[in-house]
Amino acid sequence: MLAAVFPLLLFTVLLFTAVNFGTTVSYVYYIIIGILFWTVYDFYVVPFSALGAELTQNFNDRNNLRTVVGFFIYLTVWGVTALPMFIWDRVSLAGGSDQLAWIISALVIGGAGLICGLICWNFTRGKELSAGSTLVKNANTRIERGFLRNYIELLKQRPLQNITLTMICLCISFSIESAALVYLMNNNLGLSETTQAFYWTCYTVITFIVLPICNVIANKIGKRNALLLLNALAAGGCVLYYVVGIDSFVQLVIFSFLYQLGNSALWILGYSLSYDCIEVDEFLHGCRREGAVTGLTSFAQKLGSALGMWISGLLLSFFNYDGTQAVQSAATEKGILFLNTIAPAISILFGIVFLWLYPINQKNYQAILEATEQKKTGQPFSVEKFKELIK
Repeated sequence: MLAAVFPLLLFTVLLFTAVNFGTTVSYVYYIIIGILFWTVYDFYVVPFSALGAELTQNFNDRNNLRTVVGFFIYLTVWGVTALPMFIWDRVSLAGGSDQLAWIISALVIGGAGLICGLICWNFTRGKELSAGSTLVKNANTRIERGFLRNYIELLKQRPLQNITLTMICLCISFSIESAALVYLMNNNLGLSETTQAFYWTCYTVITFIVLPICNVIANKIGKRNALLLLNALAAGGCVLYYVVGIDSFVQLVIFSFLYQLGNSALWILGYSLSYDCIEVDEFLHGCRREGAVTGLTSFAQKLGSALGMWISGLLLSFFNYDGTQAVQSAATEKGILFLNTIAPAISILFGIVFLWLYPINQKNYQAILEATEQKKTGQPFSVEKFKELIK
């Protein structure tokens, strides 16, 4: 984590600095900077996410921990959507260019990321579950035996298969809806930049309301059941608003509340569900691979997001969206509504199917923890209470 925070600031600034090396060279330049940015970003995020599994093995505390993370995620989302608009306004009034506004935005946001990254590193160092334990030796030995073997072993695990596919589907949904929302606000609703900035503030407030709701429900009925329920409500909200339409700012906010029930639950419970697979892996193979599991979860997230963006582009083209036109046709506006509602709902429904097959609950999770401890100390143990986890 410490190795990543300084180059992450550098590549953030370079990514938003305009260059003019000619069309082809500039294109290659931004591809390289983009790859370096995401590589360094994952260098920080994968071990950061793995800490969630290392700091606690309590079934519900992992939900609580991810809820706190969720608050800061969405506070940051609000900051990075609203702050650049404010900076552009200030720079413009001072006679500066758009290029300068982008550089200042990158420096401010990247600098905030650097400070937060250093704070996190400082207060979590030495608290890793594997620090100084014999388990880390086993894990390192297994890594030396082959990178691919680690993931082949992990992907044979049924719970991890289910949550990985769930994560891909729900991230496709979120990516489609996020991309389409811009077109809905600009074309269907004709919202000004100021109103759109206000919407993102409302969006953040909605999320802050929804996050504790998700957490309480998950701790009451189980994280899998909570994720199923809240995403079913989100999909239902998508279908409802395709039928009635999103024709006003108020309708947009209500729709966002319903959708955020499922989306917020994903960022709390998706990672928490994947953390529980680590204990299954430890029982089966005798080592803990938090980094590998959370790396797989992070890959699923990015794959789903990339697929969602690609699908959004295909559907916009299918609905004859023309970015050069100030006003789109009625059919295109209906297509944009479809892109915001039915398309995400379909992907959510696929995610619900895979999540339904996810077998870990609080009882069999506790049973596998106890059996793992018995296995470590050479005591007799039974797999009867969690045999569905290790098929």
